[in-house]
Amino acid sequence: MNSAAEFLKRHSQSPEQVDAEQQILLFCRDMERGLQRDGQTIPMIPTYLCNVDRSQIKGGKRILIDAGGTNFRSALGSFEGGKILIERQQKRAMPASGGETLSKSEFYDSIAQSIAPLCDEGGDVGFCFSYPVDMESNLDGKVKSFSKEVKAPQVIGTYVGAETLAALKKYDGRQRKIAILNDTVATLLGGMAISQKDYSTYLGYIYGTGTNVCCIVDTEKITKAKNLPRGKMLINMECGGYDKFPMGDFDKKAAAKTDAPDSQLYEKMTSGKYLSEIMFEALCTAAEEGHVSRKPAHFDLKDVSALLQGQTTLGLSAEDVGFASEICRLLIRRAAKLGAIANTAAAVFTAKGDKPVAIVAEGTTFNKLVGYRACFESYLAEYFSRRGLCYEVVQGEDLNLVGTLMATMAL
Repeated sequence: MNSAAEFLKRHSQSPEQVDAEQQILLFCRDMERGLQRDGQTIPMIPTYLCNVDRSQIKGGKRILIDAGGTNFRSALGSFEGGKILIERQQKRAMPASGGETLSKSEFYDSIAQSIAPLCDEGGDVGFCFSYPVDMESNLDGKVKSFSKEVKAPQVIGTYVGAETLAALKKYDGRQRKIAILNDTVATLLGGMAISQKDYSTYLGYIYGTGTNVCCIVDTEKITKAKNLPRGKMLINMECGGYDKFPMGDFDKKAAAKTDAPDSQLYEKMTSGKYLSEIMFEALCTAAEEGHVSRKPAHFDLKDVSALLQGQTTLGLSAEDVGFASEICRLLIRRAAKLGAIANTAAAVFTAKGDKPVAIVAEGTTFNKLVGYRACFESYLAEYFSRRGLCYEVVQGEDLNLVGTLMATMAL
């Protein structure tokens, strides 16, 4: 019987079939193109958050909002005496995520009602909005689309910040400013806020349901945007659309089941939403080719971690478990290799000096998928050392809210 490694290589799914050095060069090239013009596979979206660092920290309490795929959080945040305070935090379901369809006014009124109790203490607003927006220089963003079954079609095309503040006027008449940012940007800023060391640069890395990277770029490189201030701007790379990684047979089968099989190809080869489907396709083919005795029941990544820890068999026979486990381990290694390539390219593109690069990493899949982080750091150490770079992974609690607070320093 062929080994799991040979089986994956035959189907172009082996980690070794990804040429890291070539891909780092191609990734950097696409980053450069994304800064020059729109419509690229790595869009490099300007956030207009410029020259934000710990020296800009100011006092006063801010209203913080974190609108994610499932949960909606609100809180008060402040920097007091060198400490970060997150207070009066509340969590509830994301508006329009429970199957109901909300109108524009209902959607924004729901948000306003949630944060109205914070108006007595909080001033300006930071809003982490984890859906695609077109950002503008006033730190507001126009909604491009919703995902994750959020049903509020009238909200698409509206400005999140302006509409939120307008709805809030019904509950509190105070004049406020607002900063909109996405979760990868908030992650980077959260790491910046909590770090006690100096780094050559920061990267925000999300590896969860989806995947993305945020970096910090000299504004003179952002030639597609005009009249930018001198200095550095946070860039939401939205690199899940990168399309030059070689796709294997099981990548293609899993992507073919999605609504847009030719888009977001890097994300569909690696992220938590799709990786278990790739593994499932691999094991189904293994059954068809006689490497395992039967196809597994459908499973998700929690089941994969349980399999690798000896806590489940995915419905496979005892004889099949070893082959299936090795398939999953190698596909996790391949996913980690792609993540390490993306982060290495972002570091090469932005790092200056000999201090470490801070990789602020967040996401359930990064933290909980068995074997992922160890493989990711192993590849990362190899690729960084070849370039005379070093890194540190930075993590902390409530980084989205802390980073959202940090974004309000730009108002």
